[in-house]
Amino acid sequence: MLQDRRGSGTARATKFKVEAGGSFEDLPRDRNGAAIISDPRNDENLIISGLQTAFLLFHNRAVDVIRANDRLASPIETFHRARQLTTWHYQWLIVHEFLPRFVGQELVDDIVKHGRRFYRPVRSQIPVEFQGAAYRFGHSLVRPSYRANMTGGADGGQLFLMTFDSTQEGKADPDDLRGGCRAPRRFVGWQTFFDFGAIPRSGGLAGTLGEDVRSNKRIDTRISTPLFDLPIGTIATGEPPTALPQRNLLRQVTWQIPSGQSIAREMGVPSLATSDFQELREYALGLDGSTPLWLYILKEAELMADGRHLGPVGGRIVGEVVLGLLQLDHQSYLHVPRWRPTLPTTTGRITGDFRTIDFLTFAGVDPSSRRQ
Repeated sequence: MLQDRRGSGTARATKFKVEAGGSFEDLPRDRNGAAIISDPRNDENLIISGLQTAFLLFHNRAVDVIRANDRLASPIETFHRARQLTTWHYQWLIVHEFLPRFVGQELVDDIVKHGRRFYRPVRSQIPVEFQGAAYRFGHSLVRPSYRANMTGGADGGQLFLMTFDSTQEGKADPDDLRGGCRAPRRFVGWQTFFDFGAIPRSGGLAGTLGEDVRSNKRIDTRISTPLFDLPIGTIATGEPPTALPQRNLLRQVTWQIPSGQSIAREMGVPSLATSDFQELREYALGLDGSTPLWLYILKEAELMADGRHLGPVGGRIVGEVVLGLLQLDHQSYLHVPRWRPTLPTTTGRITGDFRTIDFLTFAGVDPSSRRQ
């Protein structure tokens, strides 16, 4: 949904509409609480909806920057330039922060220097190995519960919520992280999820924001209990099964995805042994030697990288596809020689680098902007 205080109509629309949840920002919603956004999955849970809102605010702030520097730019030109700024800064942090964390800097450098070995389509497309298995490694990172923020709990204290809780179905302000709800306490305190460093806490509290961050769960084969009973609203089709691991493993069969071992052989990288899958032998189906790719990638990360990032199969698939999609997009920043981020970081200075904490700070959802 677009808006512009200077006029109406799409020709003059430059900013996205952002509403309030009572305490802080929230997605625009209809009378039933459904978010008015292009992809309803971006309101699946409180954290994702908070991130979607941050993108809207980032774009709106980029509009302000463009207007301040070029007052003659038309509204439609301003909108597209703000969109480009938002997209390029996001793409930069994907290449320089997200990928190094989850596939390893060494593999990122190898793909950039030597090119993609396996993901080589003529035009942009997402292979089933990525969509149905490799990129679902994030499911293993989900914790059973989270500290959503620092002040939304009882008596103004920390707010802890289960990821999903089936007993909360239908409640206007449920005690879990499901989306589609609005209440003053339902906002994200990003200092739990990202390290803002040595910035002092506000409100006279001792310590720094860097002390508030919580480390990721490692990538492994242990899946948090709430993911075995998803709210039906989080499933795109609205149909069971509601167990996320079951849904992932069914895709292995229905999409005919190759096993992890077969892909390892094709890539020429070390493969896990049958002894690494002792828990699968009791089924007598040969799964210890021909393992579903999603499960294989989780075990590979656990055994070969101590769960800190993906292993050689999972990392290669995720790294090549993500970088490949950017390289195949001729409007991405990778096609602009020597481009570097042009917006200020958390320091207030333009440094030529940009990370997630800088993105959130520019959007104005960081703890310092909120005086948290």
